Amino acid sequence: MTVIHPKISPMIDGRRQGYLDAMGIQVWSLRDQAITEVVNQQPSFPGLKLGPGTGGILLVCAADLDAASKLANDINRALGCVPVWAWPDTGSVAGVNLADAVEQHLFITVAIFGKALAAQIFGNTIPHDLHSSKVVVLPDMQDLESQAGARCSLWKVFCESGMVVNN
Repeated sequence: MTVIHPKISPMIDGRRQGYLDAMGIQVWSLRDQAITEVVNQQPSFPGLKLGPGTGGILLVCAADLDAASKLANDINRALGCVPVWAWPDTGSVAGVNLADAVEQHLFITVAIFGKALAAQIFGNTIPHDLHSSKVVVLPDMQDLESQAGARCSLWKVFCESGMVVNN
């Protein structure tokens, strides 16, 4: 289905565009309103290994041990759900591309533990959204384990980003 609507702003944000793409709706804009897309060079990243979980939250950490830690279990309980955990796949099998994981599993939020890991995935420019998912950068797992201030910051980000599930 193709929709042409002159009254809709030509600036459709990436998240809304991702939702429209997921529904198979193509949005056309007039040529004089066309937006030039800048293609960023993605750094070499091995891909992700996805762990078990449910719901629309993908938590990306630096290693599989982080996803299996006591802290990860505490995070699951604090969120009120069992999010899908992911980590870089350093094995012989190529991991899942983050953008593909978002498209295939329809995550609403992609939360990455640490600015360094986010920079490895996205390069210098960390986007606010990826397809229809919101991208959130969280404190590093090591900081969370050792610093109470980092844990307070984590809770604040969880609440502000709508990741906490009320049961």
